[in-house]
Amino acid sequence: MRHLYNRSDFASLPTLDLDPRLHLLLSQRIAALEEELIDWTEYLVVEPGDTEADIQRHIGLSPLVDPVSGKRWGEEGFHPGWDYHAKHDGWWELLFTFGSTFAYVVFIADAEGVPGDLLDLCRRLP
Repeated sequence: MRHLYNRSDFASLPTLDLDPRLHLLLSQRIAALEEELIDWTEYLVVEPGDTEADIQRHIGLSPLVDPVSGKRWGEEGFHPGWDYHAKHDGWWELLFTFGSTFAYVVFIADAEGVPGDLLDLCRRLP
């Protein structure tokens, strides 16, 4: 799991050994940030071998749990907590915003070894 959360991490992006598609996505997202949002945006990369507990440890929430009701993905009444989602070549993107400035952007590899319920959730997104 990779967690990029400050300017130093963002500056190190060119040196990281990443899937080229992910590298392009991260580069585009970081370059598009307005100056005042750079210190208020964090990126989390979920790769094979990472777990839901890893996600929770890094950002304090799980995409599989409704932040209001506490219902899990698959339970009746589940509503996702993200504000935006997108499918990219080999990657899923979920954006969680808090207030008017802070955001977590979570990139999830569409690959074997990523938690199956997380992939199921992403693959069923409209």
